[in-house]
Amino acid sequence: MRKILIPMMALLLAGCVNDSASYYIDGRDHALTLLRAQNYFWSEDATLTLVVAHLPDCQRRQELMQTPASTVQIEVFANPDASWTLRSGTALWRVDNDTCAISAGKLTDPRGGRVGSFKVLDERLRFQAEAAKPATAPAR
Repeated sequence: MRKILIPMMALLLAGCVNDSASYYIDGRDHALTLLRAQNYFWSEDATLTLVVAHLPDCQRRQELMQTPASTVQIEVFANPDASWTLRSGTALWRVDNDTCAISAGKLTDPRGGRVGSFKVLDERLRFQAEAAKPATAPAR
């Protein structure tokens, strides 16, 4: 019975998604990492959790939301005050750079420039950096 049960359990877990992607701000010790976890293979939704690391000063982890596992899209913005804003639809999260504090809100616009986004590409969660803008010629 045991020989049958173990492979059956492996098949049940085979459809579950459990991956992560990171935006490295200043090396591996200073990063925003998004975790995507689908608890049951029959569930369409996944739990998104943000891990903020600014080592050795702080590290925090906070669940952000439930969303369909295949349609994750969270934009990342760098704010002028050295904080970060993450946006998914109308939901926004502000991340403090010095304390790793994460606060949620429903604002309309982030305050900084977009640096990239977390999204599902080829069935894996990835961070896709914003394309560099071409330099313009100086005015004469």
